[in-house]
Amino acid sequence: MKRKPHARRGESEKREENDDDAGRRAKKKVRECCKAIGADRMVTLTYRENMVDRETALKHWKAFCRKLGKHKQFHYVAVIEEQERGALHFHVAVTGRQMYALLRSIWQSVLGRGPDGQQMGQVNVRDPHRFGFGQNGAHKLAAYIAKYCSKQMQCRALDQKRYFRSKGIVVPEVDSVRLHCTTMLGAVQAAFSIAAQFGLEGIQSWCNNGLGVVWLSTAPRPKGADMECPF
Repeated sequence: MKRKPHARRGESEKREENDDDAGRRAKKKVRECCKAIGADRMVTLTYRENMVDRETALKHWKAFCRKLGKHKQFHYVAVIEEQERGALHFHVAVTGRQMYALLRSIWQSVLGRGPDGQQMGQVNVRDPHRFGFGQNGAHKLAAYIAKYCSKQMQCRALDQKRYFRSKGIVVPEVDSVRLHCTTMLGAVQAAFSIAAQFGLEGIQSWCNNGLGVVWLSTAPRPKGADMECPF
């Protein structure tokens, strides 16, 4: 019996299912990396014109990181956002106040000037307090950045990277806890009780009874805080 040839990567009949799986894995990694570096601010690198070529955009990104690395250590977790009109830009999660004039100068030097001498790019910084990020909202920033990993984009194939991170990010090992619960409510209560040991500040939660999944995300525990499980 003749075997059916394997589909090329990204061309499987289960492409949509595979794309969803890859998106979930990437989102998990992005959240872990953002929390590992304590990311509390988001920097956005934009183009003046409608940049739709992913490969060109990535060349610009690599040149930006290379030039910036000559001036300072730069820990980051970055993703590409594709707008409805196809325009691309970068969202970059970073830690602490940055030398924004330096970032802007390097990004604009990479892109060069237009025919009339105008700057072809800009660097925008999202106020961490206004948007609920900051030191106690790192988990919110991690979730915001991670969502772009699962969005379908015309510019990205299944086998292409969904996020970019600096070298040297050490992600803590995952501690697994087996819950001996017979109901979904019991599992939710147990999950909250475990999370309460580390603080429930700014908690975000998601529950799917059909999948049997409970997901919790919290901010770093404030000093001196003693929070109890709400159940």
